[in-house]
Amino acid sequence: MKYTRKHKDRFQFISLQEENRLQLIKYCEWQDCNKEGEYRAPRKRNFLRDFHWFCLEHVRMYNNKWDYFSGCSQNEIEKEIKEDTTWHRPTWPMGIYNGTFYVKDDNYKIFNDKSFKDSNETNTDNENENEKKISDAYITLGVNNDAFLPEIKRRYKTLVKIYHPDKNQNEENTSDKLIKINTAYSILLEILS
Repeated sequence: MKYTRKHKDRFQFISLQEENRLQLIKYCEWQDCNKEGEYRAPRKRNFLRDFHWFCLEHVRMYNNKWDYFSGCSQNEIEKEIKEDTTWHRPTWPMGIYNGTFYVKDDNYKIFNDKSFKDSNETNTDNENENEKKISDAYITLGVNNDAFLPEIKRRYKTLVKIYHPDKNQNEENTSDKLIKINTAYSILLEILS
C-alpha cells in the first residue's frame, strides 16, 4: 500500500497495482478537477506540440479563450497565413533555380538536345514576361512590391473612385487609366489569392 496526494489536504491509500494504472491515466489540469484528462490543448503558440490535458468540459472552456494570433499585428497574421500555404518552407518554380536549369551528370546527352534547350529558354522568357507584368501592376497601383492584399484592395478602391468615368466625364484618359488599374488589380489578385 502506498498513499498519494492529488490535492492539498487529501490523502488516498492505493495498492501498487492501482498506482501503476493511475500513472498511465492523465488527469485534467484544471484546478480542482478530478476527471480524466482525455483531451489535449496546446500550451503556447510557438510550441504547438506541448499540451495541456483536460476533461471535455474544461477543454471547451480553454479552447473558447485560446487565440492563436493573440499579440500579432495584421501584417504578422497575413505573413503567417501566406507562409502556411507552403508549410513555412521556401519555394521556387519547379526545375529552375535562379533562372537556369542545372544538370550534374548527363551521361546520355538528353539535355544537350536542341529541342530541350529551346523549351527551357521559352520558359525563362515567359517567366520574365510574367515578372514584368507583376512589377508593372505594382507600379500602376502605386504600392510596394511587398504589399499585402488588404493594402492593394484599399489602393485599388481609392484609384477607382478617382478615375471612374462617371466622375470624370470630360476627360478621355481616365477610362484608359481605369482599364490599366483594373488589369493590374486582377493580375495582383490572381497572384496573391
